[in-house]
Amino acid sequence: MAKIHFKAFLSCSFGEEDKEVIEFFKKMIKAFDIEPDIYDYQEIGRLPDKVKENIIKSDCLIAVATRRNKLEGSDYWACSDWIQHELALANAYNKPIAIFVEDGVKIEGLVAMEERRERFNRENLVGNIDKITIFLFNLRNHLESAYQLGMLQAPVLLRHYIHSKDEILSKELIVERNEILMESLIDGLEATHHSIELEETTQGLSIKPKEFDFKCEEKPSGTKIEPIIVLNTDYKFFWKILFNPPLKRGEKVKYAFKEVRPNSRPYTYEELVERINQDTYEYKEPICEACEWTIAYPTYELRSEFEFPENYEIENYYPYVVIGEAKLKAENEIKRIKEGNMFTAEKIFDKWILKLKVPKPLQNHTYYTYYAPPKKI
Repeated sequence: MAKIHFKAFLSCSFGEEDKEVIEFFKKMIKAFDIEPDIYDYQEIGRLPDKVKENIIKSDCLIAVATRRNKLEGSDYWACSDWIQHELALANAYNKPIAIFVEDGVKIEGLVAMEERRERFNRENLVGNIDKITIFLFNLRNHLESAYQLGMLQAPVLLRHYIHSKDEILSKELIVERNEILMESLIDGLEATHHSIELEETTQGLSIKPKEFDFKCEEKPSGTKIEPIIVLNTDYKFFWKILFNPPLKRGEKVKYAFKEVRPNSRPYTYEELVERINQDTYEYKEPICEACEWTIAYPTYELRSEFEFPENYEIENYYPYVVIGEAKLKAENEIKRIKEGNMFTAEKIFDKWILKLKVPKPLQNHTYYTYYAPPKKI
């Protein structure tokens, strides 16, 4: 994975007497690939909206709390009121907070006690380097951990389109052709993957490709695109596309692949009913899948075509959509498809074609087209 650069909102004094101290901390922070950004909007009254916006956009807030005003009747000092405002705002937006506190500065009531903080002495900054380095190292690790956790939830790529065209060649064979244009949403995208799985237990079936072809049609200059088959069995075919070097944010790749595989679908209505009666079929009703696409990443367009052999008479065709692994019926999305005429079944002379064209299909939804096969020909 490429080196991750983080952005920190640096909350600090703008006083001339603190300039050297702040420059020291800026250099130390940059050494850990954290960019310290300072927004000097010291207006009277409420915190400016611009400061709020930039705190929200940052990965964390680092404060350097230097002495400002002596607290009456004590040996302690208060830091800038602005630092307190910015810390409170970062805390409200659940931003990681790290505070360097000058000796003698009292931080009681500044933030909750569990927030991270480290003391320093401005007269001995060089002597404080070890503990400052450890503190920043721990902050860096915390940011990386949070980033990796977010990576599991946030999309890493965008698919501009998925164009799929499948055709039943015979009772024994089916060919699938796909073209995809994708764009990386992160720096350091190493791979993407595809899989297909047989979800019924009828004996003798297989989805293992007899032919598999891949080609890359567009890619960043200097990038090697390589397909790697990870698992190839009768019940699951899993492969991935490796990017070397890893893609940067905004880089696009257009690729196509073709698979010729055994036709695992029941070819006739009688065969379908027999599988249901054996309790080995995926469904309890007499239907077959034509299209099945799970939208794992944000996608602008899904387009699927499914062609049948000549004089192969299908019936009872319709689209369907489910949500998540629980496969709950997505009624609103099904309604959108029907009202938008996104699904069509047409017969050209002696050949049926099912077409599904969905703009902005929903993430974590699986799109199907179903049909009933003909009785014995």
